[in-house]
Amino acid sequence: MAVPFPYPDNNLTSLFSFMQYANELVSVDGFAWLGTFILIIVYFVSFLTTKNFSTERALGFSTFLGLITALLLRFLELINDTIFTMSIILFIISVIMLMRERNVEEFGV
Repeated sequence: MAVPFPYPDNNLTSLFSFMQYANELVSVDGFAWLGTFILIIVYFVSFLTTKNFSTERALGFSTFLGLITALLLRFLELINDTIFTMSIILFIISVIMLMRERNVEEFGV
């Protein structure tokens, strides 16, 4: 009888072990997609909910919330260091854009 997916080794009694098991199920060539998709969803939802503000402010909020989420997902080992580094770079870019917008508002430069 063919097994479509590997069964878990132990009893999945905690959310953490369930998330790691689900992450193993959706991994392709060693790259786990569950944490990455969770992070992308957090970015999009937080950006679109704050879109009534300026684009720079909405991007700043979404990247800040995404950075916190990426930190938690990295501790849970649901994303790798590359995705975490990309999240940090996006946050730095959005902070620079916010500082530039603030200078334009205050000084007109």
